Amino acid sequence: MVFPPRCRICKKPSVDIMCLDCLATLPRISGSICVKCGKPTLREVGECRECTGRRLYFSFARSGGIYAGVLKDAIHELKFKNGKKLAPYLAKFISSAASDIADDIDLVTFVPLTKRKEARRGYNQSRLIAEELCLGLSKGLFTGLIKIKEVPEQNKLGLNERTRNVKRAFAVSSPVKGKILLVDDVYTTGSTVNECARQLKKSGASEVFVLTIARTPLTGR
Repeated sequence: MVFPPRCRICKKPSVDIMCLDCLATLPRISGSICVKCGKPTLREVGECRECTGRRLYFSFARSGGIYAGVLKDAIHELKFKNGKKLAPYLAKFISSAASDIADDIDLVTFVPLTKRKEARRGYNQSRLIAEELCLGLSKGLFTGLIKIKEVPEQNKLGLNERTRNVKRAFAVSSPVKGKILLVDDVYTTGSTVNECARQLKKSGASEVFVLTIARTPLTGR
């Protein structure tokens, strides 16, 4: 009675860690998208301006919603405020985006953190989402994708700088085969997941698909 359970997002009393109102207002992606990276567009295109001219190692990327509003708040709670219990809710939110390829996927993996950064945070938010997806999709979890060096934060860099920043920042510690679903929290330019996909394919993966909770609200063709 003194400290009733509250929603982690809006802070209103709620028996669930994310209340029904917040769940209902998560900004889903709908309508036209770039077929390659999943960016919302004015009309459907095979490649948007962010994809054209780039060598992308993943087959395509999809995101659950736009990185704004309630969804942005939920990701911040998960990532920076020990909101680990939000992982099942966010995994369920994006699971429909993987439904079309679920039967083709052999393994699920995630964008790793360096050991030092994961130790500071106490967990890897992308791994939590990937583990929940494994349960829902009845797939195995591949943990051989590792991050081998610290790099400056991507959100402070431009597109070309981001690509150079993550080059050779990841490696694969054991062979991998088949089609892989790569999970991360937010897709902005795709530089991080693209480098991870490059390493996975270099180590034996036949195909890599990318799934993120959200993507930044880029606009244009």
